[in-house]
Amino acid sequence: IESLAKDLLVSNNKACYSKLTIFIDPIDGTREFSSGKGEQCSICIGFADEMGKAVAGVVYRPLSKPSPTWVAGAKCEGYAAHKFDEEKDHSTTGALLSTNGSISPFVDSLIKELEVPRIKAGGAGNKMMMLLQQSISIANNKEMTHH
Repeated sequence: IESLAKDLLVSNNKACYSKLTIFIDPIDGTREFSSGKGEQCSICIGFADEMGKAVAGVVYRPLSKPSPTWVAGAKCEGYAAHKFDEEKDHSTTGALLSTNGSISPFVDSLIKELEVPRIKAGGAGNKMMMLLQQSISIANNKEMTHH
């Protein structure tokens, strides 16, 4: 994370950074963390401008196996980076990604009607990273087949 921070701080525009509001969720997926599913927990850090508009963010899964994974981005600066465990399959294609907890009767009936598997996962940051990892994997596969 330290090297990532150094890469992001390419300019010394302190006036720009002083206007940011920082939101930190130190344990996104608290229930998972407390029940021994630490790999589903993340640390979420968001940055908003003076108008409250989200401008950048970092999601970090410190307990991923075999090593921590993360994703970071700042659209206004054209910055996006990630580190995922490429060996692990987080396929969400053709499935419904949901909470580890109970789901509403509506969502349950939707799963049955669509005849799709339910993937249970904790923490909003973790679920976002699972979907993003799947999207990157699909894009990489398409790119490889076009070369």
